[in-house]
Amino acid sequence: MFKRVKKNWNMLWPLLALTVVAVIIFLERMGVAENFLKGDQEIAQNERTRPTIEIPDTVLFVSRRESNSADFASEMEQILSDMRQSYEIVYVEDVEKEDFREQIAQYHKAVICFTDLDMMGEQISVLSDWVKQGGCMMNMATFDVCSNLQVIAGKMGILEGADSYGSVGGFYVDEEFMIGAKNRQFAYDDVYQSSLNVLLDQDCQTYVYAMDSDLPLLWEYDYGKGRFVIMNQTMTGKSARGILSAAYSLLDDISVYPVINASAFYLDDFPAPVPSGNGKYIKQEYGMDISNFYTNVWWEDILDWEDKYGIVHTGMIIEDYSDIVEEPFTRTESTERFRFFGNMLLNHGGELGFHGYNHMPLCLENFDYKGLYDGYTLWKSTEDMEKAITELGEFSSEIFPEQKFTVYVPPSNILSQEGRKALKESMPGIRAIASTYLPGDCVYEQEYGIGEDGLIETPRITSGAIMDDYTYLIAFSELNYHYVQSHFMHPDDVLDEDRGAALGWKKMHENLDQYLSYIYTAAPDIQNVTGSGMADAVENYAGLSIHRTEVENGIRFDLGGFYEKAYLMVRIAQPQEGRMLTVVGGTCEPLTGSLYLLTATQSHVEITYE
Repeated sequence: MFKRVKKNWNMLWPLLALTVVAVIIFLERMGVAENFLKGDQEIAQNERTRPTIEIPDTVLFVSRRESNSADFASEMEQILSDMRQSYEIVYVEDVEKEDFREQIAQYHKAVICFTDLDMMGEQISVLSDWVKQGGCMMNMATFDVCSNLQVIAGKMGILEGADSYGSVGGFYVDEEFMIGAKNRQFAYDDVYQSSLNVLLDQDCQTYVYAMDSDLPLLWEYDYGKGRFVIMNQTMTGKSARGILSAAYSLLDDISVYPVINASAFYLDDFPAPVPSGNGKYIKQEYGMDISNFYTNVWWEDILDWEDKYGIVHTGMIIEDYSDIVEEPFTRTESTERFRFFGNMLLNHGGELGFHGYNHMPLCLENFDYKGLYDGYTLWKSTEDMEKAITELGEFSSEIFPEQKFTVYVPPSNILSQEGRKALKESMPGIRAIASTYLPGDCVYEQEYGIGEDGLIETPRITSGAIMDDYTYLIAFSELNYHYVQSHFMHPDDVLDEDRGAALGWKKMHENLDQYLSYIYTAAPDIQNVTGSGMADAVENYAGLSIHRTEVENGIRFDLGGFYEKAYLMVRIAQPQEGRMLTVVGGTCEPLTGSLYLLTATQSHVEITYE
């Protein structure tokens, strides 16, 4: 028998549901059940449909001996968890010949999380027979040239080239396969030999190509009753999730998984005191001082983008730019700028949240900035943090008494665990933290979801106005993975050479406008939301589970954790002309090719394709 690590997150939901019911009964007895509500929507937790259990139908084959295998598996685990796919992990070293055929038969899909197929030994033939009988297999990264690859290459649709590598400097994607792919290439910083230099069978369906050689990087090939989906490129990290999730979706005839469906824009340090910095580029370009530039140029451009693209902005308040980290925390007396910009933002449908009393991240003296933030002062105690946060709340509420402050953005995206606890303790109205999706030194890196303390994780994905190739790659990936876009910028980007000031605001404006055009061409109907709207969308997404049942020419599924409406991505594998998509329990809108956005209006949905 081989050893398995079972990963079925849906099985946690019954325990969670029982816990919630017990809490509600307790609250009812205490006479306070009516306050057990979901934020501003005031939805009782027990009004949601209960999540359901799904038996794992995917196996991840992992190797203890191959150094990258654990990283590949970890990335795939996150992808499958986000797609609400139950799975199990099998270590290839534990596979025993007499058990393998019987054990793999219980799964419908397999993902190979290593590159050297020789580690499977003679079981490679069992694996290919399983595919031939109806199994579906994909891999995470380019295969090594090895004996077992030669054995199975033809069954994967490879005619030639399984013995050498070709150079790749970037890629492009079939525009019918993923949104945001039209007229877009994604370049790498370096050209390197990373893909098998293959010639494919004409029956292969290729979706991703090397941009400089048209080398196939992702294709699918039917073998018997089953299917191979082959990644001929080692793509890792969060920017690869869009393509990896799209590849996995090809393993089913109809694939369904939840998405967020939200686009948000944050203005950090806004409103705030007039930022200090080098205004020489503003003076050269516009002949203005910093204050007049923000009022007469920058802010007008922000409003123009709102009119042009329908976006709304969430401003993150900084009360003071001091480095004070011990009480007393002096109240800022000059509020004219706060009132002018803050009320303008609110009057245009925007929202205000908290960035900090000052721009000192909430980190105690035991926090290591690794020499990267020498200008920041560490806090002496959690009590000082809490008092500074309280001062910010009182200051903001005095100026904007009608505004509910529910979103917090950490300065420089840095937040310690002590700081998070201080934030929650001193500002109970905060529902969401919007830090960063991408890793970096010292930053608080997030996944979309809900933390153990109940705070909603709503990471921002892109930032600034330079908009390089990687910015477009990660934006493209997340549109296709979570169907989400989240961008932030600072008013003082135009003062900081590291953030593009030397380009001048006209060029920075052009860069941002091109990015916005890209987003809303790729996803014209994505929901524009504020920071709290993003929190609502992530909360609804995070609470969903899916129980899938195949039906003739389609799929039936039940949504656990459903309330009023949910959004899901649907991919129809190998669609044919003249076939009609029918949906009961929701509506489907085409995104591109075989990809649809499903709006579920009931917890029970059925999709047929005839």
